[in-house]
Amino acid sequence: MARLLIDGDDLVVRPSWWEKLATGHGEIRVPLSAVSRVGEATAWWRPLRGTPKRTSYLPGLSHLGVWQHGDGQDFVAVHPWKPVVVVETRGQTPFARIALSVPDAHAAAGLVPAGDSRRPWGDTPVRAD
Repeated sequence: MARLLIDGDDLVVRPSWWEKLATGHGEIRVPLSAVSRVGEATAWWRPLRGTPKRTSYLPGLSHLGVWQHGDGQDFVAVHPWKPVVVVETRGQTPFARIALSVPDAHAAAGLVPAGDSRRPWGDTPVRAD
């Protein structure tokens, strides 16, 4: 699963090696000032919107990649029946929304962009700064 953490003034998404391979994307950085909301999805499939642009889809296992829609594009690394955190952005960012399956979506959803939280979410509980 991807890791979501804060590194300085950036929110960082670090996909696992196989998610990098499936999506064609490595680390994604978004300035905290461009994060408008972080929340937990009520169902794993709800963040999926638009049409797949570059994706890998394995029924029952994963939805990975970039989805195109009227407001831009979203980065998705969602695994069915796993907790999903959704990061919505504003301004000049590569993705309007980032949706990730994480081990603890409730903790990730508690991230306040303007706050002082430095707790990572994902497989390895290590501070980035």
